[in-house]
Parts: sequence; C-alpha cells; structure tokens
Amino acid sequence: MPSNQELRSRSNKKTSKGAKKAEAAKASAARPQQNVQDARAARDLLTEAGTFSFSFNSAFRILLIARITSALFGVIQDCDEVFNYWEPLHYLQHGTGMQTWEYSPEFGIRTWAYIAVHSIVATLANILATHKMQLFYLLRLVFASISAYVESRFYRTVTEEINPHVGRYVFVGLFFSAGMFNASTAFLPSSFAMWMTFLAFSYALRPPNQISSRRTFRNVLCLGLGALLGWPFSAVVGIPFVVDEIMVYGHDGAMDRQGRVVQVIRPANWRVQRTIRLVKIIATCFVGISVPIILVDYFFYRRLMFVPLNIVLYNVFGGENQGPDIFGIEPWYYYIVNGFLNFNIMFLLALASAPFAIIAAFVDRERVPGSTLMDKMWPYAQLGIKLLPFYIWITIFTFQPHKEERFLYVAYPFVVLNAAISLFLARGWVSRSARAFGASVLVRANVVRYVNFAILVVYSIISISRIVSITTRYRAPARVYSALWQERAPDQLINLNYFQENYPMDGTLEDINLCVGKEWYRFPGSYFLPSDMRLRFIKSDFDGMLPKPFVPDIKTVTYEENGELLTYRTREYSFKGARTIQPGFNSYNKADPNAYVNIEQCDYLVDADYPLRPVSTREPRYIQDEKNWEVVDCAPALDPVNSNRLSRAFYVPGSGGLAWGEYCLLKKRRS
Repeated sequence: MPSNQELRSRSNKKTSKGAKKAEAAKASAARPQQNVQDARAARDLLTEAGTFSFSFNSAFRILLIARITSALFGVIQDCDEVFNYWEPLHYLQHGTGMQTWEYSPEFGIRTWAYIAVHSIVATLANILATHKMQLFYLLRLVFASISAYVESRFYRTVTEEINPHVGRYVFVGLFFSAGMFNASTAFLPSSFAMWMTFLAFSYALRPPNQISSRRTFRNVLCLGLGALLGWPFSAVVGIPFVVDEIMVYGHDGAMDRQGRVVQVIRPANWRVQRTIRLVKIIATCFVGISVPIILVDYFFYRRLMFVPLNIVLYNVFGGENQGPDIFGIEPWYYYIVNGFLNFNIMFLLALASAPFAIIAAFVDRERVPGSTLMDKMWPYAQLGIKLLPFYIWITIFTFQPHKEERFLYVAYPFVVLNAAISLFLARGWVSRSARAFGASVLVRANVVRYVNFAILVVYSIISISRIVSITTRYRAPARVYSALWQERAPDQLINLNYFQENYPMDGTLEDINLCVGKEWYRFPGSYFLPSDMRLRFIKSDFDGMLPKPFVPDIKTVTYEENGELLTYRTREYSFKGARTIQPGFNSYNKADPNAYVNIEQCDYLVDADYPLRPVSTREPRYIQDEKNWEVVDCAPALDPVNSNRLSRAFYVPGSGGLAWGEYCLLKKRRS
C-alpha cells in the first residue's frame, strides 16, 4: 500500500503535466493571434499605414523648446549680425549705435525697411523689459517662435504631401540640427529669408491647381518678402517652383468657400494660362513689397534708391578691388565642411539625394503603377523638381570665392528635405536587399526600422555634441559684457540702463568709453552696454575698415531753474545719423585712422589673453598690466588657433587638444 508521501508525489506529477498541457494549449491558441499581430506590424512598417506623425500644434511646441534654447544660450557667430543689424536697430530704439559703410547714403546696400520691421517688434517687446539686455533676449525669443512656426508648417506639408516617414525624418533633422540652432534665432537677412523659404515651400510642395491661385500667390509672396526685404539672392530657390507651376498640371478641382468640390476640364492651353497667372502674381507682389521698402529707405537715407538692386550690383558687379571677395575667400569645399559641421550625416545624405533618386527611378520603377515608361518615370521627375533647390543653391555659392556660413541658411530647409528623401529611398532598398536574402517580412520590417533609427541617433548625438561645443566654448563675450551691469550702484532703482543714474537729466555728465582692440569682432552689441557707455576702437593688428558711431539722435536741452542753468538729454527722432555721409567710409575695406581713439581715453577695456599666441606691439597683454588696469570679470575663452580642429568643433567629455585663454573686462585704474 503506497504511503501518503508517494500519493502526494503522484498527485503533483499529474498536476504538473496538466499545467504544461494547459500552457501549451494557451500558447497554441495565442500563436495565430501573435502571427496576425506580427504581420500587421510588419505591414504597417513597410507601408505608410499606422505611421505616427505629430500634429502641427505638437510639432510647434516641441520645436519651440529647441529654438528657445537657442535664443537663450546661442552665441552670435558673425560680427556682421551685430554691426549691420543689432546696431542699427539700437540706433532706432535708443539714438546711438555703430554705423557700417553699408548704411552710408553714399552706398546704401542695407535696407532700413528690414530694421524698421524689427523696430516695431522691439518697441512692443520693450513694454516687458526693464533694461536693454532683457530686450535683446526677448527679441531672440520672438525669432525662436517665428522659426518654430514656419518649420512646423513645412514639416506638416512634407508629411501630408510627400510621405509620413519623410516628414518624420525632416522633424528629427530640424530638431537636432546644429545649423538650425544657429540660424533660427540670428538677426540676419539670411535667417529671415530662410524663414520665408520654409513658409514658401509649405505651399510649393503641394500640387499645382488650375482653378485656385492661392498656392501660387502665397508662395510668390513669401519668396518675394524673403528676397526683397531680406536677401535678394534667396529668390533663386523659386526657380524649380516656376518649372513645377508651368509643367505640372496638378489638380483638376478645388474647394470653394462653401466646402464644395469644384472641378474643371483640363483646357488645352493650360500652360499659357498658368504662365500669365504667374507673371501677374509676381508683378503684383514685386510692386506691393518694393514700394514700401523704397519709401522707408527714402525716409532714412533721404535718397531715392532700390537697396535690393544695390546689393546685387555690388556683390555681382562690384568692380576692381571691390565686391565681397575683398573680405576674404575660402576653398571650394568650404560649404561641404561647414554643412557636415552643422548637419553631419544629414548633409551627406542631402548631397546624395539626386543619385539616390536616379537609382530609385530604375530599381524601384515597378512600385509606381502605370502602363507606359513615362507613367512610371513621371513621379521621379516630379521628385527631382523637389530636390533641385538644394543643388541650385549649393552650386551657385560654391563657385563664389567669398563664403560664409550664413550664406547657407536659405538652403537649410532643403538640406533636411533632401536628406529625408534619401533616407526614405534607402529604406526601400534595405527592405529589398533583406528580401533577396530570404528574410521574412517581420525581419525586413525590423531591419528597416533599426537601420534608419541608428542613423538618426548617430546624427542626433553628433549634432548635440556640436551644439554643446558652441554654447560652452564660445560664450565668454556674452558673459563678460553682462558683467558691466553689475558695476552700477547697488541702490540704483530707476535708471537701470545707465551707469550714472543722473545721466539723462544731467547733460554735463560725459559718456563712458568701453574700448576693444583685437577682440572688436566679438562685440555682442550695444544692447549689452548701459546707455551712457559708448564703444570705441583702439589700434590693433587688424588693418581693415571698422564701423563708426552714428551721429547721435539725441539732443541736449538747456533750461534755467531758480537762476541755475541746467541741462538734460532727450531723443530727437530725426534720425539724422542715417542720412549723414561720414568721411572715411569706403567700399574697398581700407582702414580709416579716425576710427580709433587713444588708450588713455578708455574707461573700460575688453581684451583676450592667449598665452600660446605671440605678442605684438599693437596687441600687448593688457590683462597682465595690473598697474593700469583692474580686472572686473574674466571667463575662459577657447583659443581656436592653437586647438585641435576636431576637438574644438565637437564636444567630447575628456577630449584633449584644446588650448584656452582668458576673456576679460578691465577697468582703468585712477591715480
């Protein structure tokens, strides 16, 4: 007779076998369901079904985070932004600032209309600001909002009209781009033209329409604003749109105001009709934009001129010893290197987009329905039109000897678009290759998913490394000039924009001079200076032309009170500095000796000390001169000349090869 222990053992074995059978039955029942789910997931991944995309509002909010970060922590990379845009704006707002030769009525190759538009925005923003530095950052936040808006519009158009996957790649490309981090909040016509290009192509990427001219008008208006109010050369990116408008018929219908679909029969002369319509819209927009610009410039210059034409004439037909080349030339590969710094993998994919499209036209031809070769090739021809703006821009500016990073800003929308299209085309090839090796549909789906994901992750990491490098290694000027505001009296509560609180009411108080020598090109602008402080230049090894102070738009009023003669300062609002021809300005980049002051006239001095650089007689080590100068504040400054190129370009924790100096604000010692 079996014991109780044996009975319990047999019972446990039966229970274990029963449990295993039950689990096997459940697994068998779940397997068909899992197979269905796997097949559905693979179908969704290999097609457009189930592809996630952000709404416009979500895309705007997310992109705004990146752009606000740029507004608050981004550095000014180009002295042209300061002296040709922030300084004239400061002159309109506060009556003082630095003037470049481009704003002299003698040359007139910068439009005051562009500055005036920003002045309106600055006047409204000034309601919220207690001092000028706050206004500076408020304006950059406005730039951030505009950029996030137009980028979101562009992203949604790509998602809706081209492909959801392409839209997703565009979004990642924009959000992490080091180039967009710099360009989105820069106060430059090229940035403004970039915004207008984003907005224009949010219409241009939609199909043409025979009935409605809305797409055509909005696109031409945006490109016209970008070219005439911003940068004239940006108009060339509209050439493919003209081709698309005339050669592609597009839709036969449109939605009327009541929401009804209106359809028409394709007319035989539709290309002629489109051409006439396009010419009328271009003429209307040209006149509508140009006339206000001419009037605004006439108000300031007191001369009748068309500044966009002046810009083109100087840069294209400058003549001997003139034109942009006198400000420096770069090798032909400059934009390739610069593009890689700002877009890394994405820029290489953008360059490869045309070859990828040609290969796809032959390799993936069967994916396009149609009975004839033309039916199958036409979608790729239309794709080629969308890829053209990037190649037009990069080709034109590669052949120009004078190159600058900001010249590439207008092409940034097309860098991310072309790169995203390359990624999408490569996605199909990866799937086809995996299928050729006998991979299942689920394996192919996962290969496609993780290959593209890995590319985007690598792109994002490199971009973040570049952004961190820029914001941490080149921020010394903004920090050091900000220290000026700590020099005020601690009990100063009213005139926060002034060192000397009584300066506006006491005309006998003199200006405070802040001098720069070899570091003149890193000056962040008069918005970083108290209103009773003026920028002055001391002689350095630089031998080109420097800006000069605008003729102040401030007058001193004298009055008598209780037998005492008193004076105070007030704005004139005559803007006579804009119409005054100052001697010494020229278009040959020749130095004017009258632009300099003697070191004895300086109350403060901003200078950098790089131990590894040789010392010249014109650029002594002022920071070491403790007898004459007192150090107010210093910040570490990267010495790019003596640093490793790769280490200085990208931030890698613990990386070596970097040389550092000190960037300091000095105060003159009084005996």
